[in-house]
Amino acid sequence: MKLSTMQAVVATLNEQWESELANTLLSAWAHDDEPAKYWRASANFIFFFKQAGQQYVLRFNHASERTRDTIQAEIDYVNYLATAGIAVAKPIRSLAGNDVESISTAHGLFHVVAFEALPGQLLAFDTLTPEQFMNWGKALGELHQAAQGYNQKGRPTWADHVAMVAETLPTTEQAAHQALHDVHKQLSQHGVNQQNFGLIHYDFELDNLVWQAERPGLIDFDDCAWYWFAADIAFALRDLFDDRAAKIDLEHPAFQQFIAGYRHVKPIDQAELDQLPYLMRLHNVNSFAKLQRALAGGPAADDPAWSVGLRQRLLAKMQFYRDEFSQPI
Repeated sequence: MKLSTMQAVVATLNEQWESELANTLLSAWAHDDEPAKYWRASANFIFFFKQAGQQYVLRFNHASERTRDTIQAEIDYVNYLATAGIAVAKPIRSLAGNDVESISTAHGLFHVVAFEALPGQLLAFDTLTPEQFMNWGKALGELHQAAQGYNQKGRPTWADHVAMVAETLPTTEQAAHQALHDVHKQLSQHGVNQQNFGLIHYDFELDNLVWQAERPGLIDFDDCAWYWFAADIAFALRDLFDDRAAKIDLEHPAFQQFIAGYRHVKPIDQAELDQLPYLMRLHNVNSFAKLQRALAGGPAADDPAWSVGLRQRLLAKMQFYRDEFSQPI
């Protein structure tokens, strides 16, 4: 998301974390007579609201960030997974019976969806037990097992990501261009079949898992894309390897626990695991390009303090990626 778009929406919040913009968008759904409450903004704007006393999630994006069709394709996939028995936050249709509403406001056109709010808790990476690593891997294996039967189009592919990155990166970012070239060459030679390739979550990290007892429910499929299933493993475990492709260690005890849980449901062979460093490097180049876009236009003198701080953190992350691209894998 562009930082300028984030600033514009956050500026609509009052001291109670309520927004007239969010309430305008919420009017397309049945809801109790109380305002939506802001939760966070990253790739999407997230608010909580209540319907018949139950909590739900309102999610929206400016139309310049995502298309209605790609969001609808995401919703179709989540509904498929729910039918297949995967514990996901189910989409909630609007008063007009639509999965996605596109609503014009004084701040522009927004695409809006609503979901169940899953009960449970988020877990911190540094507190996970070996059993929880195993259950995390098992949940991903279950997701991929269900995904093998899905073939509807509408979501981006890894090749689309490569093309987007190549178009976005300035020519001066030579290390990023070289990293993109290297991983594209490597992955282009890797085989694709129904067992190793499908529509992945793309962001199966702990902040998108809501745990009840030892089973997580899954949220935020907004980045789902067509990749090798192994990519979800690489992307999920980025924190385990400090987000560095060169540090991936297939013998790490926590990694072994995760893979053991995954293999409890779905097989994965060594050839797929050997691609993890290249898949993580592609993720990092893609993230780097997204940061380039988010920070386009530069700072303004009247930027709020939170935006100045966020810009500084994102610039530091970009430098981290530049350093990461220089490390051979």
